[in-house]
Amino acid sequence: MESRSRRLSVYLAIGIIAVVSLWMLSGLGSEPPAQARTSSAASAEEALPLVRTERREAVDITREILFSGRTEANRSIDIKAETEGSVVAIAIERGARAASGQAILQLDLRDREARLAQAQALVKQREAEQQAIAGLRGQQFSTEIQTAEAEAALASARASEANIELELARTTVKAPFPGVVQERLVELGDFVREGDVVATLVDLDPLIVVGEINERDIAHVQAGGRGEARILDGEKLEGSIRYISSVADTATRTFQLELAVPNPGYRLQAGLTAELRLFSDTVRVHTLSPALLSLADNGSVGVKVVEDGKARFYPVTIVGSAQDGMHVTGLPDSIEVITVGQGYVTDGQQLGTSSE
Repeated sequence: MESRSRRLSVYLAIGIIAVVSLWMLSGLGSEPPAQARTSSAASAEEALPLVRTERREAVDITREILFSGRTEANRSIDIKAETEGSVVAIAIERGARAASGQAILQLDLRDREARLAQAQALVKQREAEQQAIAGLRGQQFSTEIQTAEAEAALASARASEANIELELARTTVKAPFPGVVQERLVELGDFVREGDVVATLVDLDPLIVVGEINERDIAHVQAGGRGEARILDGEKLEGSIRYISSVADTATRTFQLELAVPNPGYRLQAGLTAELRLFSDTVRVHTLSPALLSLADNGSVGVKVVEDGKARFYPVTIVGSAQDGMHVTGLPDSIEVITVGQGYVTDGQQLGTSSE
């Protein structure tokens, strides 16, 4: 009886141990369902690439086109002698300014004054003869042919007088327009012939800034448009476009453009290096740091943004620059641009974000 009771106690102890063990095993590693879901979501979030973003809005700016140029004279001519003779006087030295019609140098008159006096006397004679013939014609004492001959002789005498007066006027070499005598090629006593170059005259007001604009930008400018030129000392010259070439240079595929800027007093010289800045149409842009630009596999330049929690690559076009970055087009008006981590994500990739 005692042995049977001992065996029963052993069996009961084994049963209790088994029940406790099963209860402990059934609860090992288990969590409430809500807690499990939270842990799973946190793990998934931690697995997403984390980037930093910043909200940007587009603004309207005036398109600016930049290219190099140089200053040139508004016009320049070689002044030629229109008659022959020796230089007897020089009125303006090289580098001096001349007004329109102002004498630059004087040639000797030679016998021109005497020839003019002779021509004037002949004119008076022919006038008297013509008047006499006309009076006789009224009295029927001269023929129609005599009258015509007298009128022709008078016209010839007057033409000779005019030619000599013109030749006399040509002995004074004058400036055809206001400008600077850039070169004087004769000295006192030099003999010049008709057609010889005696001086070079340049007009520097307005001053012309000439540059070559590329075919990509030519459609955005037109004659009469405004612009400015910056010379090497930093001075800005404002003016307007006066000429755009209609045919591109066959070698460079660029078009010549001229910007006319006021230059009162000829303060600035031709031949200065300048940077041209033209103001064109209004364009909507984002201004971004160059560090935010990315390069696609096909070589296109663009910007990575976040849309609906995913990375999105937008190709952009650089249309200008400013102190705070580059002006680009091709983006939506409102963007969440990736500022940190854009180099490690691809187009369409799910992201975790942190706003600045």
